[in-house]
Amino acid sequence: MKSLILSFLILLSGCSKNVTEMTFLSRQILVNSNTYNFRVYIPPNHQKSEKLPVMLFLHGSDERGDDNESQITGFKKIIERNPEKFSFIVVFPQCQKGKIWAGEMTEQAIEALDQTVKEFNGDENRLYLSGFSLGGYGAWQTALLYPDKFSAIVPISGRILPRLEKSSNEKSQISSEIISLAESKNPYQLFAERIGKTPIWAFHGKEDKIVPINQVRKMIETLRSNGNKNVNFTEYENSGHVIIEKVFEEENLFEWLASQRLNGIKIVELSEKII
Repeated sequence: MKSLILSFLILLSGCSKNVTEMTFLSRQILVNSNTYNFRVYIPPNHQKSEKLPVMLFLHGSDERGDDNESQITGFKKIIERNPEKFSFIVVFPQCQKGKIWAGEMTEQAIEALDQTVKEFNGDENRLYLSGFSLGGYGAWQTALLYPDKFSAIVPISGRILPRLEKSSNEKSQISSEIISLAESKNPYQLFAERIGKTPIWAFHGKEDKIVPINQVRKMIETLRSNGNKNVNFTEYENSGHVIIEKVFEEENLFEWLASQRLNGIKIVELSEKII
């Protein structure tokens, strides 16, 4: 009997892995002679002739590594609860341990996105950029480096400014271009000018002790002052750092994303939401 149960568990484990492989495909890219693995979520019943939007999602610090599995764990559960909402492709690169979303980590993420767009006939006019925590920071930084690439940006619980003090190892990973902007007298203004009119919907918990909300508030205010009319900001009352599930339960978020295009962007009117 024990042998039978063990065989069943092994079979069940294998089936689970196969299901993951069917919906979260494993892929590789080569950047500067280094090989990086990443995952791609494909909506069920996707037709090859159908041009779907593609989201690049940058994970948080706890999912760093090289197992090509950790980066999808939390998001996989979100999709499985509401698969009908995710009618777009999602790309999940993985940041190495000890690294941040900068330098070659950002390069491999963009390469993974571009390869996915080519392989699965993605819509280049509907590329979304999102990330949580370290990935939220990465989303802001990636938006600065690729200001004309994304039709919408959704940073979650992410800081704005890089840590450039001597006690941090970030400066050695960040491009000289970003360092120059960050060390200026008014980095928020230069960041806003660089991001331009790109549509943004940022999310943050008011009680976030890990990444305080003040930097994001200042960035949102500066973007609006610079004339970006498609900037939305949701602050969650009585919420801390981990708000990613709340964000992807927002019905209006998916409607808003679906309406954004690089060519002929349509602005969905959304008042600033304090929930």
